Amino acid sequence: MSGAWKGLDTSRLPVFLGYDRVEQMVMALLDRAARWRPDAVVAIVRGGLVPATMAAGALALPLAFVAHDRATGRVDWIGPPSAGRRVLLVDDCCSRGTTLQRARAMLASEGRECLTLTIVHDPETVQFAPDLSHPMTAYFRLPWERGEATPTGRAARRSGPNLDHAVEAPFHGLCLDAALLARPDLPYFAPDRAVLISPLAPTESPRLAASLASGPWRDLPIESRPVSTPLDGDALAGFKAEAATSWGCTHVIEADPVQALLISSLAPHLIVSWWSPDAGRAWTVSAAANP
Repeated sequence: MSGAWKGLDTSRLPVFLGYDRVEQMVMALLDRAARWRPDAVVAIVRGGLVPATMAAGALALPLAFVAHDRATGRVDWIGPPSAGRRVLLVDDCCSRGTTLQRARAMLASEGRECLTLTIVHDPETVQFAPDLSHPMTAYFRLPWERGEATPTGRAARRSGPNLDHAVEAPFHGLCLDAALLARPDLPYFAPDRAVLISPLAPTESPRLAASLASGPWRDLPIESRPVSTPLDGDALAGFKAEAATSWGCTHVIEADPVQALLISSLAPHLIVSWWSPDAGRAWTVSAAANP
């Protein structure tokens, strides 16, 4: 298949690799890393910070940091260079392997031996494979990469390497009655980075848009429930989870606690908040997909 980023396909839910799962996957690779006997760990910033910290802690090794400049291709130390000569180089994932290859080359140019590790790599697209990694062809999402799938994040990826982290700012799905948008105690969201996910059928969209026209939310896009989707709890939550994923939401605000739990269970890659109009506050919720 082509090397196109799989996150551009918004028709399916990603496989979410949460922090607990990431730690398990990193630990599963460290026996082979320990046998190689590295004397330091080097993280590629930003994505490699979490797995490299896990590896350095488990191996009781010092940790140093490098950054890859996508515009120039340069790899430079952040802070003091590592004193290690046998270095475990860690990034979060590997689609093509360009960043990993350049970082390894920089370390080798300094006379260091290097073993490379990533949490996952895509064997269908990788051109420079890590030494230690888990193969995964499904589209996955890591907790610190939620913003890459926002509308502006996807647009940036289509046009080339993303050099502006602002395009990955939070994007909210609002599973709320339109009247609740006027509440001053709603959780914060940027109006230009949000979508109203409505349980109303498409035939009600003109009325809904009219109710928003006189307020500050008149430009808020509306995603309406398909006529074929029933209003029962599971089906409605499924629609909301799929709509939020398709739009590229990082966060969802839901006023019904049961719906909030169902959405979180169906789409753990979303940060779901149950906002109570009665209490005037929100709680971040989570639920196991298969308890």
